[in-house]
Amino acid sequence: MKRNLLLPLLLLSFWSPTMLAQSDSEFNIKTLARDMEKRFEACPRREVVIQSDRKHHKQIWEKHAWGPPTDVFADVKPNDSILYPYILTIEFSLSITFGPERQSRADAEKDTDLAELALPLLLPRKGKYRDVYLAGEDGIRLKTRELLNYKLDGTPSTWEERPSWPDACWDQIAK
Repeated sequence: MKRNLLLPLLLLSFWSPTMLAQSDSEFNIKTLARDMEKRFEACPRREVVIQSDRKHHKQIWEKHAWGPPTDVFADVKPNDSILYPYILTIEFSLSITFGPERQSRADAEKDTDLAELALPLLLPRKGKYRDVYLAGEDGIRLKTRELLNYKLDGTPSTWEERPSWPDACWDQIAK
């Protein structure tokens, strides 16, 4: 008789507000992932004007641009941390475009019609990036920013850590 009562009490103890809170957490992490996708997709392209030296001491100005982010995809996996029980990964692509060589910075800044660099057909026309965050009830924390490298034959190689760009929207989302 005691055994018959013990099993239902044991099952009832597992079905508690803690279990409900966990399912609420799962819903919230899904909402957070979707929100992060939308925030990345809303970022404008990053533009910079650089000065380069050419042969015979000639200096030129050129506009370079990355983005806007495309192919944005968020994924969530469980993490073994109490503070951050989820790992949120955002993968996205950035096209890289360039303006023509100019004699002055002002002329390069005016360029709006940028084009992709003529690369061998095997190399990708877009860079593949990912940001990995630790996520929990208290918010998210950046773990790493990475760039997918490619081999000379155009096949993906390895993810490597990349620097953050202070003027890129996608690098400021989770600050």
